[in-house]
Amino acid sequence: MGGKKIFTRELWVGFLGILALLIIYVLINFFKGVSIVDDESSYYVRFSNIGEIVTSSPVFIDGYKVGNVRNIQYDFENGSGVIVELDLDKRLKIPAGSYAEVNTGLLGSSTISIIKGNGEGFFSVGDTLFGKLHSGAMDEAANMVPKVNDILPKVDSLLVSMNTILKNPAITKSIDNIESLTAELNKTTVQLNKVLNNDVAVAAGKLIKLEDEMIAVAGKLNEIEYQKLVSSLEASLNNIEQATAALNNGEGTAGMLLKDSTLYVRLNNTCDAATALLEDLKNNPKRYVHFSLFGKKEKKEDKGGTK
Repeated sequence: MGGKKIFTRELWVGFLGILALLIIYVLINFFKGVSIVDDESSYYVRFSNIGEIVTSSPVFIDGYKVGNVRNIQYDFENGSGVIVELDLDKRLKIPAGSYAEVNTGLLGSSTISIIKGNGEGFFSVGDTLFGKLHSGAMDEAANMVPKVNDILPKVDSLLVSMNTILKNPAITKSIDNIESLTAELNKTTVQLNKVLNNDVAVAAGKLIKLEDEMIAVAGKLNEIEYQKLVSSLEASLNNIEQATAALNNGEGTAGMLLKDSTLYVRLNNTCDAATALLEDLKNNPKRYVHFSLFGKKEKKEDKGGTK
């Protein structure tokens, strides 16, 4: 009977205690983000300022989580800088030229992002990367605070000036005048709308009718005038053609003048004879004109002479 009781009550208590400790250890590491199974590689990053980074802070690359922060130590040997140990997935290959950057959120939690470089080759397990602190939204807001403090006095003086201006009675009168003017403009606008909707619409309708009537009358006049003009032109062209044919055939006085050159020759000879007569008259006027103060005696002498 005594040989069958291998596990006594004390052994069971000890076994359950060890199991509980293992479970607690696994849970602690799980919540810390530390993997119990050895499927990760260790890399180191040197920071001058780690911000709010703590053990188990997540590590990302291209927005994907690839590990956690395992350990943080101050570099006591050199007296400056903080060495952060990272546990990263063994499948991850970090390109040469990459660096780590600390990003701090609005709630104060910080993460590490690996910014990939463009160098040739990859970092080896255990190598140290360069790290820097990214100026997040909180830092930018902190940098803006001094500027805001400088602006506040100016804003305060501006508000005081605005209050002084608004308390001026002239401003109140101007506002009242503007209100009355706006009311008058509203009335005028209403009246104009009535005119536009009634009188202008009626006038526009009448103008449209008048335009249609004028277009119709103009069309009729154009048809009448064109018909008369065409008939007149046809008659004139026929008369011109007949006259041209008669001239070419030598009909009538004009035709005979165009066809017969006798009249031209005679007229030319007559002009030549008249020219010669005028020349002889100019050169020998006595031959054609007899002038004397004693015309009767000359006639007697002429009679005697003739005897």
